[in-house]
Amino acid sequence: MKFDASQFRLLYRDGEGTIGARQWALASLPPVGTALVLTLIAVAIAPGGPRDLEREAFVDPLVVARNAYYLVYAFALILCAVAEYFVSAKRFADRGKPPALAGLAPLAIFVAAAAHWWTPRSEGLAPAALPYLCDALALAIVVWTIVDLGFGRSRPQWRRPER
Repeated sequence: MKFDASQFRLLYRDGEGTIGARQWALASLPPVGTALVLTLIAVAIAPGGPRDLEREAFVDPLVVARNAYYLVYAFALILCAVAEYFVSAKRFADRGKPPALAGLAPLAIFVAAAAHWWTPRSEGLAPAALPYLCDALALAIVVWTIVDLGFGRSRPQWRRPER
């Protein structure tokens, strides 16, 4: 699928309109693919444990580079989530459902990721199973979204009666 500037704006920067299942699937590939690749890189460069400042330099160029990547990564993930929200909102509208449901999957994924980050740092406040519970909930929401938007039929659009 070839995108020009007007299609880009329609798909990724505007919440109005509707799109079909095939166009939703094709338009979802760039933001979801970008987020997955960036996440794989973030996992690959993640430190194995806390730094030992008795043996390591206080200012390490690799640590600075890793943290700079994480800043760019966070910003890029938000942009990918916004782009996917707009694409999914159009598809939910096409299905006759509230477009706001498009925010459910990105929110669930962000909450699950936050649970993985926070649980080890909670000093026992959070149960160890919390991240896995959040993962299961996020996975269920993502699967429901894919099945509903990817395989559901378009619904006739309700029109306001003219006066």
